[in-house]
Amino acid sequence: MKRREFIKKSIITTSSIYFSTFPILSSSGKNIVSKVIGESPYEITKKGVELIGGMKKIVSKQDIVMIKPNIGWNRTVEQAANTNPEIIRAIIEMVFDAGAKKVIVMDNPCHKAEDTYKRSGIKKIVEKSGADLRYADDNRLVIHNFKGEKLKKWPVFRDHLEVDKFINVPILKHHGSAKLSIGMKNLYGIIGGKRGKLHRNMGDNIADLANGFKIDLTIVDAYRILKKNGPIGGRLSDVELKKTVICSENVFEADVVAVNVFGKNINDISFIDAGFRRGMGEKDIKKINVKTFGI
Repeated sequence: MKRREFIKKSIITTSSIYFSTFPILSSSGKNIVSKVIGESPYEITKKGVELIGGMKKIVSKQDIVMIKPNIGWNRTVEQAANTNPEIIRAIIEMVFDAGAKKVIVMDNPCHKAEDTYKRSGIKKIVEKSGADLRYADDNRLVIHNFKGEKLKKWPVFRDHLEVDKFINVPILKHHGSAKLSIGMKNLYGIIGGKRGKLHRNMGDNIADLANGFKIDLTIVDAYRILKKNGPIGGRLSDVELKKTVICSENVFEADVVAVNVFGKNINDISFIDAGFRRGMGEKDIKKINVKTFGI
């Protein structure tokens, strides 16, 4: 039975399903994290997925696939507050090529959704691609049990549960409270309720979010990164061009590699420490199987 079929039979008003992860492994037994550098965000995304085994390793024929970018802010591509639309274009194409029946793109923005979806450039890309652009609807919130150390039950948009595969596509950027926003933090966009409450014990809550929800693939947009004044940004002087994409089935190790790309000390990021204590992966980049490629 597929994930969405099981969930449809299980959810009435509450979701209490806990998903474990099944990362792609190399012959050495380690998770693969690809880091690709190049001029085209579209091309480096395709190469990054290829290096971890290809989209057909993740998406099966007739799957319904959720792509969850960061579309939280009324900002342009150049301001680096939202996921690059060219990366989303590449992912949608790969997912359809893998045989997906339906692709959904959705976020729960902080600014007005109609503005963020349009100004980010993602609305135009999605509408041209044949994927469905969906807006968060509070009437579709259900309680999900994350079974975390700090975060137990919290409302989640059922759209993210009623799919076969979930692809997480954050942008790497500074965050005033969490210090960085990457893959694990991007899951704030699948939840509703008073998200500000999760800023207390934020590192633990971010780790519990990511550890209690099945993420099939994480693709980190580090093409342009917001070095300060995040998560909203606004000034082009705060943006640095890295021309990098990071891909892995292990969201924790993708985030570790992204911290390294950003140039932060890994021990200064509380959600990395919390995730490591939960056994989510390696935080020593020397112990991670990173495949680096330049195009």
